[in-house]
Amino acid sequence: MDRKYIENEHVVDRYLSGDLTVREARDFERFCLDNPAFLQALPIPVRLKTRLARRPVDGSETGVFDAIPSSSTRAVLEEADDGFDPEEAREEMRRSSGGGASRVLVLALGLGMLIAAGAAVIFGLQARALTEQLQGAHNELTSAQMQPPGSVQRYKLQMVKNKPSSPTFALGWLDPAQLLDIAVDATEGKIQQFQITIDKSDGVRVMQIKRIMRDSNKEIRFSLNSSAFGPGDYLVKVEGYNWRGQTEDVGWMMLGLK
Repeated sequence: MDRKYIENEHVVDRYLSGDLTVREARDFERFCLDNPAFLQALPIPVRLKTRLARRPVDGSETGVFDAIPSSSTRAVLEEADDGFDPEEAREEMRRSSGGGASRVLVLALGLGMLIAAGAAVIFGLQARALTEQLQGAHNELTSAQMQPPGSVQRYKLQMVKNKPSSPTFALGWLDPAQLLDIAVDATEGKIQQFQITIDKSDGVRVMQIKRIMRDSNKEIRFSLNSSAFGPGDYLVKVEGYNWRGQTEDVGWMMLGLK
């Protein structure tokens, strides 16, 4: 008899119910005696473990318990001198099993509650962060609302050939709002039509104006409401249309609003 046989043949339950033969009971008792670690791990009452841990007594029918009056295991357990009751043992095993299941259920419920509480905390933090982001966006939008310009100011600007890394023209902060009448010098070259693209320094597209004709003074003229721009640097890309209708780089500017 070995562990696998004991498990597959439900030897422990059959031992308690008295369904084992004398030979099977002897083999089970001997295996428990020779393997104390296995005996201690069995889900059986402590009193039964104590009985199975006893040394064999000469003359016993099973080789383990003395004064055994019957060949059946039930008789062995019922008539033992220490008052051991197999029915009581089975009931104790059922209670132990049920208690274990209850503990597992309680642990599972507790873990579920902890997970739910953690999810609620995370959701609350995310909701708070989203609220703060929305509030910040609202404040930024409010500060950047369009205002009617109080005056018109003309600026004549020069382009540079390469993309600048710092403002080529600083306007400062215009309060109240102004209408910026901008004239860009485009005397060089024969291009007549231009495209103006304005991006914030972080790459956000602000606006794009297509098909602007240069005037008789060979200037590119366009107007901007200063209240449409928040503080920061704005990269202005000037492109010209060739005879195929395709754009090609002409020059750059960077406007600084502080």
